[in-house]
Amino acid sequence: MTPFNQFDLLAIRQFDIEHKVILPTSKLYAQVNTQVNSLVQDIRSVLIDSHNLVASSAKEVYANPVATLTYWYDLARAQGTNIYIQFQTNIRPIGQQWQDKIVASREKTTQYLQAFWDNPEQVAANTLEPVMRYATSISANAEHQLQLFVDNPEQFMASAVAPLTTYLTSLTESAKAALISHYYALSDLASLLKTQPATTLKSVYHNALSSLLDVYFDVISSFLVIS
Repeated sequence: MTPFNQFDLLAIRQFDIEHKVILPTSKLYAQVNTQVNSLVQDIRSVLIDSHNLVASSAKEVYANPVATLTYWYDLARAQGTNIYIQFQTNIRPIGQQWQDKIVASREKTTQYLQAFWDNPEQVAANTLEPVMRYATSISANAEHQLQLFVDNPEQFMASAVAPLTTYLTSLTESAKAALISHYYALSDLASLLKTQPATTLKSVYHNALSSLLDVYFDVISSFLVIS
């Protein structure tokens, strides 16, 4: 990384209050206000529609009680029938599938227990066979690695430690570069504070505030995108 030079440290970034603070804040406020007003209007419309529906229904019941109540009964019956058909068509088959799986699992468990009761040695051997096969493969691999270590311990250790060494080397180089970069930056800053303290402090102050304005602008812009 290139250390900061004198021009970078003393360059004063101007405050763009209008574009970084005022405009995005105004846009966010206007957008939120519009959404709140839209929500209020939607709630008001729902309440008005509900009131009109209740009033209209009450008038119908008062004018024609038998016909209106009969119509409502038929409508509720039709909707109930539709729900029942949907249940029989979509939901019940899924439940039946789960029930069949549970029954099948219970039958397999019963068969396994019965077989274990009749011949426990054979069932235990069949159950442990995959585990024993896996353990045998691990043991064979361990014996192979041990034989490699016995034949050539230096080469074995070098190959085993090589990935870790490579990672630590890359990490060390990155840390070294970062430390050198920060050292030069701090050295430049200390030198400027000695020679030009007022100008340097003013530059740091303005640049820090300008960076905060950038952060504020990014946050408000993200809210505008989400909204």
